[in-house]
Amino acid sequence: MKRANRFRLRPTKEQEKVLLSLCETSAVLWNKLNYIRRQAFFEGRFDQKEGVDALYNEFKRILGSATTQQIIRKNNEAWKSFFSLLRLKSKGKLPSHIRKISPPGYWKDRLLNKRKLMTVIRNDCY
Repeated sequence: MKRANRFRLRPTKEQEKVLLSLCETSAVLWNKLNYIRRQAFFEGRFDQKEGVDALYNEFKRILGSATTQQIIRKNNEAWKSFFSLLRLKSKGKLPSHIRKISPPGYWKDRLLNKRKLMTVIRNDCY
């Protein structure tokens, strides 16, 4: 069983800057990893490990290793889900409520043309 906790924070100005920086950097990591994977998928050469080590080493100094691992893990889950839906579709067993299957998207608000500010934090890190 998985659980998601949502918190309403009331940070000071200094804490708010740190949190915004953390969320911004998390979105950059997700988007870079997702870009690599989407390009590989559309070129027909998807490899789940491609680019992971380089991005992990780049972002672990900024976000910390646990947060970096969690964001990469969450991206892995999204892609596994996408591929399982594709398999179900090819077998003709796709649930009727699912109309369109598309690869995982970027953490971006298309209307505002800005990154979605969110992060994934492991339960022993908050």
